[in-house]
Amino acid sequence: MSNKDEDLHTQFERGDFSDEGVDTHLYQKIFEGLKHEPEYTLPLYFADRLVTLIESREKAKEIARDNLWLGIGLFSFVIALVVALVLTGFKVSVGAFRFFEGYLGLIIFGICFVLLLHWVDKKILRKVEAF
Repeated sequence: MSNKDEDLHTQFERGDFSDEGVDTHLYQKIFEGLKHEPEYTLPLYFADRLVTLIESREKAKEIARDNLWLGIGLFSFVIALVVALVLTGFKVSVGAFRFFEGYLGLIIFGICFVLLLHWVDKKILRKVEAF
């Protein structure tokens, strides 16, 4: 601020100001406006919404960071798998699965039983938990 502005400021603070022109009139309007509280009020639950917004952004950053590490881990796993397969000379063969040929009925029963358990859970148990 210039010296003239500082002089006008101190005069208005003391309450003894003289009419020196446009600057004085503007200072007078400014000080009158500053004496009154603004009539604006914040909306209801403003702070709660602000905290929720901040928390959601932090959670989004955390999820993005977790997904990045998951991607790096999966990529590293695939690279390690390829290196291991190449170095060991692994050949794909279905001979190990010939063991299951004699148990076809047991495998079908197991699949049907698991599907039945899922149906019971969906139709009966989830409705009981709602109460």
